[in-house]
Amino acid sequence: MASAPDADELAALARRIVRGDEAAFVRFHDTFYAPLLRLARALSRRDDAFCCDVVQDVLLAVAQRLPALRDAAAVRAWLSRAVANAVVDHVRAERRRQQREQRAAEVRDHEAHEPWQELSRHEQQQFLLANLAALPPAEQALLAARFGEAGVAAIAVDLGISEDAAFGRLRRALERRRWQEP
Repeated sequence: MASAPDADELAALARRIVRGDEAAFVRFHDTFYAPLLRLARALSRRDDAFCCDVVQDVLLAVAQRLPALRDAAAVRAWLSRAVANAVVDHVRAERRRQQREQRAAEVRDHEAHEPWQELSRHEQQQFLLANLAALPPAEQALLAARFGEAGVAAIAVDLGISEDAAFGRLRRALERRRWQEP
């Protein structure tokens, strides 16, 4: 482990990193990896793998966008805030992943017990037409565009929204319809 740089050396090290000095980054990494890991553990109370990922993200941020800070206190404050932000980002990403997996499992469970397959083709068609008629006109247009020839981009223009917004509305409309039992 490298000896800790004094205040003047740390500020100079930060300025050299901003200029792209690889040797300065290596010195910074060797000096701060362990303290950043301890801080990530203290803030997150998570396992080493999680904390190593957090520190890796912080070190990438240092290499890419460390501001030219005036003194050692400013560098340490920036690093502390970067670790705290990275912990929050990782926790949120993990939560989103778990929610996606939960929704996918619910869909799989729902589809496994889908009474839809037990309906005749005519009954399925009647069910779909009834559900389509229950949708607001904008969602009907989006669904028709998605499965027709007009295209979602054309419907987005007609509705006065962006194409991304149209696809988002379409996705939500399909999700709402998915849970409607026949």
